[in-house]
Amino acid sequence: MYKKLIILFVAAVSLGSCHKTQKKTPCGPRVCTDLFASVGIHYADNAGKPIAVTNFTVFDVTSNKELHPGYVGGLLVLGYYIVATDNNKMDYSTDGDIIKASATDPATNQTKTVNLKISGGCNCHVAKISGPDTVKFD
Repeated sequence: MYKKLIILFVAAVSLGSCHKTQKKTPCGPRVCTDLFASVGIHYADNAGKPIAVTNFTVFDVTSNKELHPGYVGGLLVLGYYIVATDNNKMDYSTDGDIIKASATDPATNQTKTVNLKISGGCNCHVAKISGPDTVKFD
């Protein structure tokens, strides 16, 4: 009898804890990890060495608006720039938006623009669907 009560108690606690982890969002109840996701792009010179670029912009072609993903001024890793984070995932659709990321090499004044497809919205995290990982200047 005592074992049955313990098993019943453990089952009730387990089932109750599942309900507490669900987050209510405009997209409906979601069960997501607490990890923080971001999507970025590396910029390199013609020798393949990372560089700090200027005039870095992110533009959502699908919604026709400029995005401000953050971390533009403070490089975490030389040559790596954040395009999207979970902080601005609602700026992107669930199926993905076409994004133009543009930057200029300060040594040559060459500007490169690449297209990426980024999803967010009702997904748990932002994710890159397609596009380059690295942009190499000539």
